[in-house]
Amino acid sequence: MPQRVPGILPVPQRVTEAEGAFRLTCETQIVLLPGAGESEWRSAQALQRELEEAIGLRLAIVKPARLHRREGIILLSGDPTAAAGYSGMPLPDEATRGRGEQAYYLAISPQRVLAGGAGPVALHHAVQSLRQIARLAGSSWPCCQIADWPTLPYRGLMLDISRGKVPTLETLQEIIDQLALFKMNVLQLYTEHTFDFPSHPCIGLGTDPLTTEDILALDAYARAQHVELIPNLNSFGHCGHLLSLPEYAHLSETAVPWTLTPQDEGTYALLGDLYDDMLPAFSSRILNAGCDETWDLGKGRSAQAAAEIGVGRVYLQHLLRLHTMAQQRGYRIQFWGDILLHHPELVSELPEDVILLDWHYEAADEYPSVDIFGQSGRPFWVCPGTSSWNALFPRIENANGNIRNLARMGAERGAEGLLNTDWGDHGHYQPLGQSWYGYAYGAAQAWSGGQTDDETFDARFGPIWFGAPGAKVVAAIRALGRLNTLPGMPRPNASNSIYLLLEEPLAADLADQVPQETLGEVIAGCAEAEEAFREALATSRDPLSLEEMIYSARMMAYAARKAQASKEIRAALGNPARELPAVARQSRERLRALELELTPLQAEFVRLWRARARDSEIAVALGHLTGLRERYALAQRWLAEREEDESVADLQAYMAWAGRYEILGQRFWRLMQSVAGAA
Repeated sequence: MPQRVPGILPVPQRVTEAEGAFRLTCETQIVLLPGAGESEWRSAQALQRELEEAIGLRLAIVKPARLHRREGIILLSGDPTAAAGYSGMPLPDEATRGRGEQAYYLAISPQRVLAGGAGPVALHHAVQSLRQIARLAGSSWPCCQIADWPTLPYRGLMLDISRGKVPTLETLQEIIDQLALFKMNVLQLYTEHTFDFPSHPCIGLGTDPLTTEDILALDAYARAQHVELIPNLNSFGHCGHLLSLPEYAHLSETAVPWTLTPQDEGTYALLGDLYDDMLPAFSSRILNAGCDETWDLGKGRSAQAAAEIGVGRVYLQHLLRLHTMAQQRGYRIQFWGDILLHHPELVSELPEDVILLDWHYEAADEYPSVDIFGQSGRPFWVCPGTSSWNALFPRIENANGNIRNLARMGAERGAEGLLNTDWGDHGHYQPLGQSWYGYAYGAAQAWSGGQTDDETFDARFGPIWFGAPGAKVVAAIRALGRLNTLPGMPRPNASNSIYLLLEEPLAADLADQVPQETLGEVIAGCAEAEEAFREALATSRDPLSLEEMIYSARMMAYAARKAQASKEIRAALGNPARELPAVARQSRERLRALELELTPLQAEFVRLWRARARDSEIAVALGHLTGLRERYALAQRWLAEREEDESVADLQAYMAWAGRYEILGQRFWRLMQSVAGAA
């Protein structure tokens, strides 16, 4: 029986196994054709580095005018015709012909390895598969032939860098490295204000923004790995930081700083400046201008125009202005499609070169909007998400269904690409390490068109990413993710894990809505996952991500224990037979103990944040914990008074005394709803 071919990700389209193995030795050479260019050289270097790390052999890279031997070589080629003439051997490229520039082949025999395709991108992809084989099979590579190509041409990641966390340049380069490993070819950095705009420096002031130099360096780094760094600047809604600044407050649609008004020419003058400051640093000729979630459009300064022509047409007119501005600068433009879905009759009025981005973040078997955009005649991408935001650990069960089914429908309806999103709502408190699974899952589904099942993916991802303990680590990741599905935990676009952590510690209603059994399972499940992660630390390829997930498991267990305490304290205070002074003292001491636990957890949060990101707006995330500490203090003070004064002991009185407490955007939504109501 042939030796089993290692589990490459994304799963190749065609694999034919054969007898025997190619054994790497110190004499093995990596061979480039005489006409190979810089890109092929970089691919060879990537393979050389991987082999040195994986098996301890640093193979020579040679580029001779004539092939001196046919055995003990790894021949890398971006030109099948030239490679066949150079080597005098037939190449297995028939199955990839006509499949585009990203299609690649591998042929591993006992004598040699042939890898490549029609161009440098194909060779780059072939080398990523060889790198994974080296990680999984060591120095003995099973004989096989692989013919592989992507279902969706564009396969990308969009990372939020505007909700508090700006990654370091080194972290962003690492992300590009990992995208390339899984054959992804697009990266977008979602930006609202975290860029240093030379003509408007106050916008990014105090946020550790990315600079033009950062983007130039990152763009060059991405190009070298065949990843397109596409500029992303929200240009309508989601402009809260900018519109909160005195210099730009006059451009707000309503009193709530959120949407740029289309009724002021200053909006377009500002956006023109920002485009001119930002876009030249990118080599990509695509601009993602955002324009999603303009909730207050037509409620303020554009109310009269909306009454006359409809809010949908007001929205369309803004898109057309942005399209013209982008076109004048030599760019195609992308828009999020959520608002257009409320006005599908207007899609036909968009220019034909506009790229529509169809985003959904909840798992579903079908997404009707994919049909709408697929039939529009406009190019479109499907945009699922990692479900890592608004939760202490990603909602993996939800994310997998969301990513897989959007990829499937996108492939069936003619989507050009898949953009997997990783948002940072409310301070971007979630660490990067727990998103790698979702990034790789998105890559696998975009490549296969949603045809990769979870069992196959999990079995392959763990060893590739984490090494020897990979299977156990992925099992723990999946178990931790499933805690978000327990009764009382699901929430639209969120998990109650984060709400249980941050809600009012004494008078919270949510704790009573989550069953005691769920809280117990969360505590036990987090302990088991933490143990598995700790056991893997010594031998894992990625100990930092394990440390981050250990932290998240600890914080999730803490949130459950806090909810248990709140339940029991509320029950004790509401018991007519209780002795209030004793109950108040015991409750106060319990809350004090929970408050003290936050100190090491917060210190670990800061350490892990700084391991990958600039300080930037870390105060946003830390502010959540500061607010919680303040409520702990108020609750303890009120309970201390109950030890001496039993006249008022109900929690309604406590809340009236303690005042309003809002978390995770609740204040924003209250203000936005007041604007909508006033309109």
